Amino acid sequence: MYDPTRAKARRIEIGLSVRQVADRVGVSETTVYAWESGDRTPTLDHYVYLAHALRIPFDGLMRQAEEAGMVPDLLAAEWSRKRTADAESTIRDSDDADTRLFVDQIYGSLR
Repeated sequence: MYDPTRAKARRIEIGLSVRQVADRVGVSETTVYAWESGDRTPTLDHYVYLAHALRIPFDGLMRQAEEAGMVPDLLAAEWSRKRTADAESTIRDSDDADTRLFVDQIYGSLR
């Protein structure tokens, strides 16, 4: 499911630094660098947080999970993420992802 090249390209495309991704996922910058270089693979729980940080729609994750036969595991990881106090609502589709990205960009320009 995880593709380090696509993850790094997506991070750059939406203008996030490695530090910002690490903060959003709750890991160190070294861990994000290891994921992007392909030296390590995120756990499924971290992958769900990473997908939210990179504004990847959940419907896309579901398709990938279906192909890998991992739908129950993905749903369990998403449920676990949603139980945390600061969890955002699920980005269901590409329209949600585009909206969130736009809001992030506006919010970032106001800082």
